[in-house]
Amino acid sequence: METPTFDPRWKDLYKVAAAAAIVSEATILLGLVTYFIWPYAPGNQSTESIFLLLQKNPLGGLISLDLFLLLSNLFGVMLFLGLYVSLKSVNESYALIALVVGLIAIILLVPARPLVELLSLSKLYAGAATEAARSQYLAAGGALLALFDGIGWFMNTLLGALSLLISSVLMLRSKIFTKSTAYVGIVTNLAVCGFFIPGLGTLLLFLSLPGYMLWYFLLARRFLQMSRSA
Repeated sequence: METPTFDPRWKDLYKVAAAAAIVSEATILLGLVTYFIWPYAPGNQSTESIFLLLQKNPLGGLISLDLFLLLSNLFGVMLFLGLYVSLKSVNESYALIALVVGLIAIILLVPARPLVELLSLSKLYAGAATEAARSQYLAAGGALLALFDGIGWFMNTLLGALSLLISSVLMLRSKIFTKSTAYVGIVTNLAVCGFFIPGLGTLLLFLSLPGYMLWYFLLARRFLQMSRSA
């Protein structure tokens, strides 16, 4: 592969992007392991059960509320920036579109994962003195839990995959990333873009996890190489 010249101004950004890719991979591994201990709760457990879990084990409760998905998205800001800087020489218009779409996806997820609010409501529920107050807190918690599988999460998944798909296509014309990195990104993110297909979407999301683990590893390694070269 031809060795390009990297702008030293972006040296630290390449390092941070590599760290973001490593964190994203780690969250997938941790999410898979902890799923069997604290499975995804919204829609599968009652609001009261979720409150009790948050009171008894705050960390486990937050994990069951998709803590790792939220963390990986927040760190994804640095990954999107690193991809933009790396790929803008190929096509700055599409690289910028991918960046903006990715950032919008992250913004949409934050209100769709109201973890702090649910933790606070669980404490209020535990300290409620009357049955009427407990009912109010349960109703408020139920309304927040409805957000987990709502339009915010739907658009986050779709736009996030679309952003990374655009970046992966740009990699095919880039001298920075290998063709194998580009193809892994294309196949993985195409699979995620089909998550809304009835009866097949959940399977596609599950099958995309090994692809993301490989892709994040390749990205982290390349960003570290770019940082050293810069």
